[in-house]
Amino acid sequence: MSADNANAVLETRNLSVRYGKVEALRATNLRLCAGQIVTVIGPNGAGKSSLLNAIMGALPTNGQAEGEVLYQGHDVSHHAIELRLGKGLALVPEKRELFTSMSVEDNLVLGAYRRRKAGWSYRDGLERIYAIFPRLKERRHQLAGTMSGGERQMVAIGRALMSDPKVLMLDEPSLGLAPRVMAEVFHVISHLRDSGVATLLIEQNSRAALQVSDYGYVLEVGDVTLEGPAADLAKNPKVIEAYLGAKH
Repeated sequence: MSADNANAVLETRNLSVRYGKVEALRATNLRLCAGQIVTVIGPNGAGKSSLLNAIMGALPTNGQAEGEVLYQGHDVSHHAIELRLGKGLALVPEKRELFTSMSVEDNLVLGAYRRRKAGWSYRDGLERIYAIFPRLKERRHQLAGTMSGGERQMVAIGRALMSDPKVLMLDEPSLGLAPRVMAEVFHVISHLRDSGVATLLIEQNSRAALQVSDYGYVLEVGDVTLEGPAADLAKNPKVIEAYLGAKH
């Protein structure tokens, strides 16, 4: 699936982010289609998290975004984060930001807030999440703050999916996870495309991210320096040397 498909569910046009005098992201153009997994790789400080936060409308108070964020063809650049969430955008931040003194299930139910307001029963959503992450059903009454890092990441992803998003953004989902748990998380990400969810992935493990993705962008010091099908980027000598190790 190509990132230049005309039916983009999410698109940024000349999206820039500035923190005071520091420009973190410059004129970034990105496209994401339904059922597509797009990854953004690059070094620390390249502007990857700023990209996701600008799309979600979650920049800190000293951050300023310019350019356009188009969701299903409509400009949502000036919409509050609550409106973007209500329309179908969801972000799992790097720090997960769970309510640690609440149970796993209560954290998940919070993710369905906008759908419950519309009269939807959250129980169907819970069963879907428990089918994806059986471990969460076993520990649904456990306090989120007492769970392992991998389990917390499952709760964070599950909470985002409870809002039934059309676009799911993941900021470093494998950060700090054991290899076995990381593989499980990537397995879930790869299967999200079957439900039509478009996934925008930022990931420190560039090799794993490219393996699971359809299309990729390389972001360096605020600029997109390369883009293309993920399989092609994985074979690009510059990408191999910089992000995959000198030996492929």
